[in-house]
Amino acid sequence: MQNKTRIALAMMALMFGVAVWIGSQKTSGLRFSVKGNTAILDGGTDSRSFTEMKTFLNDNPEVEHLILRNMPGTTDAMTNLKIARMIRKRGLSTHLQKRSRIASGAVDLFISGVRRTMECGAKIGVHSWSVDGRIGPKLMGADYNQPVHEEFLSDMGIDPAFYVFTREASEPESIYIMKYSEIEQYGLLTQSAGCER
Repeated sequence: MQNKTRIALAMMALMFGVAVWIGSQKTSGLRFSVKGNTAILDGGTDSRSFTEMKTFLNDNPEVEHLILRNMPGTTDAMTNLKIARMIRKRGLSTHLQKRSRIASGAVDLFISGVRRTMECGAKIGVHSWSVDGRIGPKLMGADYNQPVHEEFLSDMGIDPAFYVFTREASEPESIYIMKYSEIEQYGLLTQSAGCER
């Protein structure tokens, strides 16, 4: 009986070890599906997502359009900006469907599209950022993210004032859903969706 117990415990330990290893190998939260020349993106980005996105695009050179469906944001802002710049460099367009919900860092991915369109009903959420519970602008008396993001916005053809708007729209722990008039005001679309203001 003792031998059976030892073997069972050893097997459980081995299975636990394998599960931990598999968990450490898993991909980021970004998921892709392809339909013709269009890729549908879901999930958030993290430090692994740039390599995954680059591999995905290299493996699917026919992709010209990205539909951002349900994307809550990122856990790695600098990697997220690298992905956004890659989207722009490759000349991809971005689109939001009627039920699309994007927020935070996913908004940077959307505005990186050369052509940016949306259907009425799509939601774009923005907020300020924080580190260890401290809001970005209050860190050491300055907002060190501001020049980086304003340069990015300018490079994407977006009014750099959009960064200040996102910072002031909501605290880090919540999300502000933009009105269509604000989406137009800051030039997030390259083609009007004609939604109710």
